[in-house]
Amino acid sequence: MKNIQYYLFAILVISFTSCLNGDPVFEDGGSAGIVELDLAARTTSTAYAVRTNVIEVEDAVELPVIVNYTGVNGAPQDVQVTLSIDDAIISTYGGGLTVLPAAYYELPASNVVTIPKGQKKATYTIKLKPKLFDLTKSYALGVKIVGATAGTVSGNYSAGVYSIPVKSPWEGSYNVHYKWYAGGGYGTTDEEYDETGITLTTAGPGVVEARYVGVWFSGWTRYTFYPNNTIGVAAYSGSTLATTVIESSADPDNLTFKVKWSFPASNGYVLEETYVKTGD
Repeated sequence: MKNIQYYLFAILVISFTSCLNGDPVFEDGGSAGIVELDLAARTTSTAYAVRTNVIEVEDAVELPVIVNYTGVNGAPQDVQVTLSIDDAIISTYGGGLTVLPAAYYELPASNVVTIPKGQKKATYTIKLKPKLFDLTKSYALGVKIVGATAGTVSGNYSAGVYSIPVKSPWEGSYNVHYKWYAGGGYGTTDEEYDETGITLTTAGPGVVEARYVGVWFSGWTRYTFYPNNTIGVAAYSGSTLATTVIESSADPDNLTFKVKWSFPASNGYVLEETYVKTGD
């Protein structure tokens, strides 16, 4: 009886050893040979998975689209993966995102990337042009895998949303010159003064917020920067104030801007502000 048990044990050891010397029995996540985009996990409630890349306003920024080949051994051969841009992905996903116009980016010369044999990744690099962006919008690109020369294209992660929010270049610390104009509900003489360390924080796409209104009044002031380098103003002090921009200008290269505006219309207050950025 002991001899039979020893014999059976020896067979099991030999069989297990032969499995270890050959192809692995257990693959990564049980999905060996799957070709997919490197995206955040998605749930059944969302049409597509998302990858978010926060970018700076520079002449050119690279957006990496990474393609994965799952499995502990990597690709069994060179795997060519064909990609394409699909605007319908963004329309289907929604979420307040806007399709990035084609003029705002450049694609690689080839829409095929190669995952080398034994490797697990390849990168398709899209060149973005953030200085052309309308900073009042939240842009995104839809990317999908349309074919692969080996492996199985993923059902859940073969297409996805690449959200590219822009960190507002106007966020940061400022020196500010204020000028209150006499007349209306303000007073009989103009008054000017300077403040340092005034902080602007991002309040939305292309929008930054200052605490207080002209420093003197409680609440907040929000500045919206438009592509033509003009500025919109919204303010709140106990209630929303009616505002009218008299004149405005922004210099995105030097990060300075000037706004002359009135509030509320019934009192005729007029305030001119000149912001000079000093740091992040």
